This record gives sequence, C-alpha cells and structure tokens, in this order.
Amino acid sequence: MKVLFLCTGNYYRSRFAEEYFNHLSASSGSPWRASSRGLAASFPRPRNPGTISTYVLDALQTRGACALEADREPCRVQTEDLETASVIVALSELEHRPLLTEAFPEWLDRIQWWEVGDIPLESVDSALAKIEEAVHRLRSDLAC
Repeated sequence: MKVLFLCTGNYYRSRFAEEYFNHLSASSGSPWRASSRGLAASFPRPRNPGTISTYVLDALQTRGACALEADREPCRVQTEDLETASVIVALSELEHRPLLTEAFPEWLDRIQWWEVGDIPLESVDSALAKIEEAVHRLRSDLAC
C-alpha cells in the first residue's frame, strides 16, 4: 500500500511529505509507505542546489525523524509511479494541475489535491506545518 506525493522539483514539499509519512508509518508499524516524485520537465535538478532541501532535513530533525533517502536525487514522475500508487497527492492544485493535465491527463481523477505553496509563495514554516497536518489527516483517513 503506497502513497505517492507529487510536487514540482521533488526537492522540498513532496520530499518532506514522503519522509515524514514514512517516519510515522514505521513508528506505528503501519504497512503504508510513501514515495515522492516531481512534475517539472527538467530533471534531475530543476533549480535544486542538492538532493534534498536543508529545510526538510531541519524540519524532520525537529520532529524526531531523519531523512532515510536524503542522498536520493530528485526524480521525475513516470507512469509506473502512478500505476503502483494506491493514493496520489499533489501538493498544490494551483501549481500542479496544469502540469498533470499536460503530462498525465488520464490520472487527474485519482489525484488528491492539497494547497501548499512553494517558496517564495509561502513561508517554509507555514508550508511544512500544512504538510505535517495534512499527512496526519491522510494517515487517519487510511487508518494507519
């Protein structure tokens, strides 16, 4: 049972959602696991200065977690990722619906839309708090 988190560059928002979700699942013994991918056309690093945002690493540490896949390069979503996911969450409908409509229109009806703005549209603290809260709601909905 797999959750797929999508954002633009698979560097910040989706990586935090993935790592935090997996931390909570491992801690509770839940069989659910998460992965994350990006929707940007240029990969492996569209504007990203590394493999994962330092904001993510700091936020995880503050929450008593660590990034198990911190060394993984950001990945662009492929059809197989969508096919193997039980739940698909895009981190910003405003930003990601157009990208999904262009690349994967047949998957739009399977997407859960959250609204978490990227930097500089939303502060890091606000964005990560929204993701944290949404991950807890999702886990509750999945009965993790």
